[in-house]
Amino acid sequence: MFRPIRFAVLLAGMALAASAFAQPAPDTQNQADPPTRVARLAFIHGDVSFVPAGENDWVEAQLNRPLITGDKLWTDSNSRASLEIGTSAIRMDQQTSFDFLNLDDKTAQMELTQGALNLRVRRLYDGQVYEVDTPTLAFVVNRVGEFRIDVQPNGTSTIVTVIHGGGDVYGEGGARFSVEEGQSVTFNDPQLQNYQSNNLPPPDAFDDFCSQRDQRWDNSGSRRYVSEDVIGYQDLDDNGSWNDVPEYGNVWYPTSVQVGWSPYHNGHWGWVGAYGWTWIDDAPWGFAPFHYGRWAYIGNRWGWCPGPVGVRPYYAPALVAFVGGGVGFSVGGPIGWFALGPRDVYFPSYRVSRGYFTNINSRNTVINNTVINNYYGNYSRGNVNYGQINYANRNIAGAVTAVPAAAFIGSRPVAGAAIAVNARTFANARVSGFAAVAPTRASLAPAIAARGRPGAAVLNRPIVAATRPPAPVASFAQRQTLLDKNPGRPLNERELRAPVVAAGAVAGAAAVGIAARRNVNVVTQHGAPVRAAAPALPARAGAAELNPHAAPVSRANPVTRPATNVSRPNAITTPNRPAAAATEQPRHLDSSRFAHPGASPAPTRENAAQRPVQVAPARAATPSEGARSTAPANRQEYRKPTPQPVAPPRQEYHQATPQRETVAPPRQEYHQPTPQPAAPARQEYRQAAPQREAAPPRQEYHAPVQQQRSVQEYQRPAPRQEAPRQAAPAPAHSREPEKKDDDKKHGG
Repeated sequence: MFRPIRFAVLLAGMALAASAFAQPAPDTQNQADPPTRVARLAFIHGDVSFVPAGENDWVEAQLNRPLITGDKLWTDSNSRASLEIGTSAIRMDQQTSFDFLNLDDKTAQMELTQGALNLRVRRLYDGQVYEVDTPTLAFVVNRVGEFRIDVQPNGTSTIVTVIHGGGDVYGEGGARFSVEEGQSVTFNDPQLQNYQSNNLPPPDAFDDFCSQRDQRWDNSGSRRYVSEDVIGYQDLDDNGSWNDVPEYGNVWYPTSVQVGWSPYHNGHWGWVGAYGWTWIDDAPWGFAPFHYGRWAYIGNRWGWCPGPVGVRPYYAPALVAFVGGGVGFSVGGPIGWFALGPRDVYFPSYRVSRGYFTNINSRNTVINNTVINNYYGNYSRGNVNYGQINYANRNIAGAVTAVPAAAFIGSRPVAGAAIAVNARTFANARVSGFAAVAPTRASLAPAIAARGRPGAAVLNRPIVAATRPPAPVASFAQRQTLLDKNPGRPLNERELRAPVVAAGAVAGAAAVGIAARRNVNVVTQHGAPVRAAAPALPARAGAAELNPHAAPVSRANPVTRPATNVSRPNAITTPNRPAAAATEQPRHLDSSRFAHPGASPAPTRENAAQRPVQVAPARAATPSEGARSTAPANRQEYRKPTPQPVAPPRQEYHQATPQRETVAPPRQEYHQPTPQPAAPARQEYRQAAPQREAAPPRQEYHAPVQQQRSVQEYQRPAPRQEAPRQAAPAPAHSREPEKKDDDKKHGG
């Protein structure tokens, strides 16, 4: 609970610098709206390291960090991480090197130079691209589903596994293949001439981890109250409850906060790319309520109002208004803020078009478009009179949080640096849409040294790309001059990559240049994936599947023949590629498809319980990260070759000699409508009576008319009930292709 302080102290300490809340006119020319989505770092286990875009110093990754183009991640030994991008999720196994080459509304282009990555795409809008670029190939998703990409520790081979859906593989020299559902293909050269195609391998510990995360995502009770593109809604289930409020509709109340808590109090501020000052919350549920919707003070407690359900929301770095001293100003004084309430207009600190300004407000709260348009006129001219705006939460006791300017700029924890404020004094405080204080290098991320980082050889490996990525982001040192000229105004996407002339440089002096995108070999014409259907991989020889010493089947030589370079089914070597450098010796990845030659056999369902647990699937201290569903964690229903009318006994797990089909199951099965238990219909935003279990169909409330767009959707079926185990040996485990919902139109 905040305690009042003496008025004299407030005048000296709480007054903000006048420049901190000046309203420089936005540049109305050459506007470049930032992307409406980011990626969220949703789960961290072990030592996960992070580098902000344009920098080289590795620091400890922070939960709920928004990730943008140019951000890098590394998961060290016995570590894992999970990312979320709207209706898609990315999971990283241990010893994985990951980079966002491009992340905007259309493209999610990822660089994977080592390790294992699981990508699940639950919905695919028109024109969207999900691409994973590796040293051997570029994989582009062409249908919703679930995919796994493994890159050998020395970078010489890549395994593409399509659990559900489908995608295209691109290589050098115009090589291109289609990888279908149920296939796992190992490519041993960038020309895609040396490859081996198999059915899905047995699930390992990393697969089980991804399955548990997916179950929480699919079975979330909060899914009925928010747009499915809201990132992090599943983490609300274990940390609060939903109630219907006549004035606001469905409202979520946190139950794991201390007495006197207010929104935007437990976390820190950071400077993020084109979004500027961004709130990064400490709570495991602290993403959705701080970047979408609005907060309302209802019945002496704070509740989160998610906004319209039937539209794609726009991400905001922090939905707050900033406050300053009401009598005088002092340079370097404290900075305060409070959460925006329902129907409050959000004024971005970054320059945006009229359409963006309208959508980021109307898609996050219920507000009249005429009101929004009236505000945009003043916003575009730089003369918004914030003093005349009746903010819903401005005068609520305890709503305002304030910290010294040094703590704000230095990304320090707010809870430990917060200054007690007097609500009565702040009733007349100056309000602004953003804090116009310039960032420093320390504003990019807390300076907590990383405990693990990839080697230079891993970071600098050449990669194959199907999409031409944008130029890299300039370093903060190169951007700082422009940032100091307009404090608090972030650079737009174009300016982030433009050369910056050092301050005081004489005419004709060379500008500070930005190096071209390193080590990226774009193998498609015009730098874009080909939309036409790709040729399917030839059927593999049946003997190759059963013979662990068989040579890989290639286009040049499809005949199976003895090989001396492969000692186990999962041990892949490439005699046609040069030997790796001494600094790139393969390292053991316990959960990788690539097995270390001297390691124990690949994990199966029957021996998984006896293996030492290297990575916990969830933190014990974070209840929201555990699997909520009582459904079994295995993916048996995913991996069977054909659907079965009755679930077979678990004996199938114990068959000594696997007999897999040599042809992938028919695709039409994946497109049959899946009988699903009907999810409760969404309630109208202003419905008077709460109907949480079976609400009437929800109608969009005051949302703008959206243009209809084609969209693919992907839903997991409910886990099958299984018969009791039997003692007799059983057939080997296989995967069942999931049935896919019919494509449907989605507003967006």
